[in-house]
Amino acid sequence: MRYKDKIYSFNQTPQNEGLPLPPEQEVGYLSVSVFTASGALPVQGALVTVYIIDESGVENEIVHHVTDANGKIPLITLPVIYDRFDPFESSRFYFTTYNMRIQAINYYTVNVVDLRIFPNTTTYFQIDLIPAAIGPMDGPETTIVIPPSPIDITND
Repeated sequence: MRYKDKIYSFNQTPQNEGLPLPPEQEVGYLSVSVFTASGALPVQGALVTVYIIDESGVENEIVHHVTDANGKIPLITLPVIYDRFDPFESSRFYFTTYNMRIQAINYYTVNVVDLRIFPNTTTYFQIDLIPAAIGPMDGPETTIVIPPSPIDITND
């Protein structure tokens, strides 16, 4: 039986019918634009990958898009998961963290670690790629780590 197929009054809500109630889930949005260094020109054909890393350290891709002629990708919708009925199983604050990698031919890769997606909110990123030098591709791969804020730290 699916709950959405039935309408219940507050007092008639079914007691556990064998189906676990899903955690409260909302979505947030990610908007990404990719440009050359200093935002001079849009980069067409850059691969933008959003992923998470599980407990065993394996990268799990959520979505990827390729930038258009304006250096933009379609708006990405991402789940923000929080179970308000079991705060010990959810993060204390109402967001979900993701990682993002931006790659383009003839540019150094940019990684963004621990970017936060909040419910019903669009997070905007403008990524400026550094052109790769001619020759070996050993160079300044950039990693941007979003540091925790004081609000993330609990009073243990």
